[in-house]
Amino acid sequence: MRQKGLLLIAAMLASGAVMTGCAGKTQQVADGKTGGVQGGDAKRDPVELVFYSTSGDFDENGFNKTFGGKIKEKFPHVTPKFIALTKDTALDKLITVGQPIDIMFNSIGQTSETLLNYKMEYDVSDLVKKTGYDLSRLEPVTVDIGRQIAGGGLYGLPVFTTTTALYYNKDLFDKFGVAYPKDGMTWDDLYELAKKMSRADGQLQYRGLGISFSHTSLLNQKSIPYVDPKTNKATFTSDAFKNVFDMLTKLYDIQNNGVDKDTVGYTKQLQFFEKDQTTAMFLALSTLGSVRFKEGLNWDVVSYPVYKDQPNVGPQSYPTYFYINNASKHKDDAFSVISYLTSDEFQRHLAMNGIFPVLKNRDAMKAYGQGIPFMKNKNTQSFLPKQFAPAAPVSKYQSIAFNNLNSAYNAVLLKQKDINTALREQEEKTNKDIEAQLNK
Repeated sequence: MRQKGLLLIAAMLASGAVMTGCAGKTQQVADGKTGGVQGGDAKRDPVELVFYSTSGDFDENGFNKTFGGKIKEKFPHVTPKFIALTKDTALDKLITVGQPIDIMFNSIGQTSETLLNYKMEYDVSDLVKKTGYDLSRLEPVTVDIGRQIAGGGLYGLPVFTTTTALYYNKDLFDKFGVAYPKDGMTWDDLYELAKKMSRADGQLQYRGLGISFSHTSLLNQKSIPYVDPKTNKATFTSDAFKNVFDMLTKLYDIQNNGVDKDTVGYTKQLQFFEKDQTTAMFLALSTLGSVRFKEGLNWDVVSYPVYKDQPNVGPQSYPTYFYINNASKHKDDAFSVISYLTSDEFQRHLAMNGIFPVLKNRDAMKAYGQGIPFMKNKNTQSFLPKQFAPAAPVSKYQSIAFNNLNSAYNAVLLKQKDINTALREQEEKTNKDIEAQLNK
């Protein structure tokens, strides 16, 4: 998943336009094995289903390779059409010209301020019941997140996910004669290992650890939200949040692992690990392995570090949902398609091509990366935790909160403010910013 799409700063779509094309409905029977639905034997009218996403993760070719071709093969009467995100297909422009959309997909973090903000949500609960779709096949936390957003209903189905993991550069560990990281390490273990690997060697500074703060804070194992959706107040000064924040900042207090104003950002942290290869470990999205770290970096991965009091709990899941637009004239066909995308068959296809499945049964995950040559011999089963942390409550004001939290994070890392002051000030600012939005 593209980084921009995961910073919760995006927009989805809504369209009240009338769909073009035939509106023939499909007789459906539940397919208990796959959890999806299959069409009846009756001849079906051809239908075009228009897909759209504001994440920017897929161009037309990528969409067709991953989704379109399989959909057409499974549903010959369906012609999937994908509108790729460009400057000319931004959400507001599509709405202005009345572009019809049937299915839109975006990460769960983008849903509140996009799907709900544009009032295009459609509760698929009746379609779930009508088709006998088996929600119990899905990873429970992915369903919980969707239920939470929909106030107990469900606006779509999760199709793929991501989370966070710990990457490491094998060559650096070999160079300094330090044992590789292991699955199941605690945060204390990680801290000690980062200390061992942080050093100056001649003119070079080797850092023990880099962190993608946006993802590690968002998907924290304590399931603490940025904003309490019940009160619309930031949570930065709560003891639980401060403990998480303290863990992520103190790792940069390690000698030779610090940052300055030119190196504090994510882009530079990634560069140190991927291009310069002077950072030994990197905490970041699990998807980086299949989309970024290809040639020239001798890397592997282990599971995300755990807390001593929660030794079996990993980070949260960050699923991408496929939503049916409430303006669609083809809701039955659309639900048949997104149901198929959660089938055992299709989820294995996703896993083989480096996209994380959402099924409770981990059989599909066993095929992860098998279609990607450079993933051979990687510790791929460590990308997803054995147990996801519960989903933190999601607020439509998360992007406001994150921007301010990131300011606090940078101020602490750059030694401009202590943790308590930085968090208090940015909590106050976040609350004022949210209040301004509420009063609009």
